[in-house]
Amino acid sequence: MEQKDFYQTLVQRYLNKQLTDKELELFVELVKDDKLDEYLLAAMNQEAGITEADEKDYETANKVRRIWYKIAAAAAVFFILSFGLYFYLAKNQVTSHQVNQELSKTNDIEPGSNKATLTLANGSTISITDADIGKLAEQAGVKITKSTSGKLVYEVLPSSAKNKTGVKYNTISTPRGGDFQVNLPDGTKVWLNAASSIKFTTDFANVNSRRLELHGEAYFEVAKKFKSINGRRTQQRVPFVVVTDKQEIEVLGTHFNVNSYDDELNTKTTLLEGSVKVSLLNGKYPKSGISRVLKPGEQSVVTRAATDVQISKANIGQVMAWQKGYFHFENDDLQSVMRQLSRWYDVEVIYHVKRPDDEFIGDIPRAVKLSEVLKMLEFGGVSFKIEGRKLIVIK
Repeated sequence: MEQKDFYQTLVQRYLNKQLTDKELELFVELVKDDKLDEYLLAAMNQEAGITEADEKDYETANKVRRIWYKIAAAAAVFFILSFGLYFYLAKNQVTSHQVNQELSKTNDIEPGSNKATLTLANGSTISITDADIGKLAEQAGVKITKSTSGKLVYEVLPSSAKNKTGVKYNTISTPRGGDFQVNLPDGTKVWLNAASSIKFTTDFANVNSRRLELHGEAYFEVAKKFKSINGRRTQQRVPFVVVTDKQEIEVLGTHFNVNSYDDELNTKTTLLEGSVKVSLLNGKYPKSGISRVLKPGEQSVVTRAATDVQISKANIGQVMAWQKGYFHFENDDLQSVMRQLSRWYDVEVIYHVKRPDDEFIGDIPRAVKLSEVLKMLEFGGVSFKIEGRKLIVIK
């Protein structure tokens, strides 16, 4: 048998759980030496239904890195979920680990869901989740409606005019354990991740500079809008500006994601389409000379010190995973993973041991219960316990 055929057969026998003890030992050594990367990836893609086009969209599918960490990880390298996805971990090389079976017996926690709160200009609040489908409010010439799909839609009424009673704001916020989509008055679509909010003027569609404040994480598909002079549309586009605590992002018509959580070390802006300019803020105003223009596929990083805007190539698959309904870990440390789980499952993470430096690679659907996520993470040598809404790391 040729070497290529032998490797393919070995991988297939592994997937079918047919390896003998000697074959398993050989399998482990070949994985450690990266000799099965090509065959493992091909098998993974076939099982998961990943095409060549998908691989171009998700850079992490282009190669299998050194993912071996233990013999027992033979079950974790291809931990097949009902969604046809895989999860595998990196770095730890231990000989055995017993997955904590008690997780399934504890108080489990449901995943986050579609929910948000609308705060109107007069200070009143509406739970969008509990509201009936249809019209929720009308203000400043704008009708606010909850669609049949659960989205919040702003619609400019035909008779609307520029608000002359002073600047008024609406705020849409998601709780921990919730996400939401809203269509703004100008046609822009916004997806809010958990524990996030946007604040914007009620006459958003009638102003010469569309400006909103963001806390947390959101993905934007900005509608193109042109200025009008004496009722005639000009070729001059109306700017769209997103402000976070450290930066200001000026865009025209484009698709981009902003991650600006308070508990993350960096603010990250990732451009998918179009063009954006990222400027550091000095209070409420951009710092002179400290700005960068992003091209599609690039990501800017602003640290807490906010002294510079760094540009690098973006991992689009990782950035957009939350918006597509799953977690994507790319050499993420345990603390980073726990912060994401904390926001989505609305739990408090407590470390009863020294925080380990494990790194994780892989995809997990956000629609599964917390215990299912933890069972997969435990293949990396970490143990957990759920007590109420507390997630305890007990490695």
